[in-house]
Amino acid sequence: MTFKEIKSAVKHLQSTCKCQGCNQKYTQDDISIVATTKMEGLFELFCNQCALSAIVTVVITPEMEISDASTAMPRQHRSVSENDILDCKNFLAKFDGNFKKIFNKQK
Repeated sequence: MTFKEIKSAVKHLQSTCKCQGCNQKYTQDDISIVATTKMEGLFELFCNQCALSAIVTVVITPEMEISDASTAMPRQHRSVSENDILDCKNFLAKFDGNFKKIFNKQK
C-alpha cells in the first residue's frame, strides 16, 4: 500500500468502525498499522475508552471494473454492517474448528 492508500484506509476506518465494546468511534491515534502488502493492510484499532482491541484487514480494490473493452462499470461495494459482525461472532462462538464439515459438498 502506498502512503496515500494508508491515509485513505485510516480515514475510512475512522468513519466506518466503532468499538464493539463501548460503541466509541476511533480516532487517528487509535489506529496502528501492523503490516502492509501491495494491496492489503492489517490495522489494529485500540479503544482508549474501554481498552478493547480489534484487528482489521483492508484490501485495496480498483475503482473501476472493466466488463467490456469499451465500457467501464463502477464496482458495487457493500459495507460491512454491525449485523454482519455479529453473525460472524456468533458463528465463531459455535465453530468447532472442523473445516471439512463446513466445506464438504452436499451430495
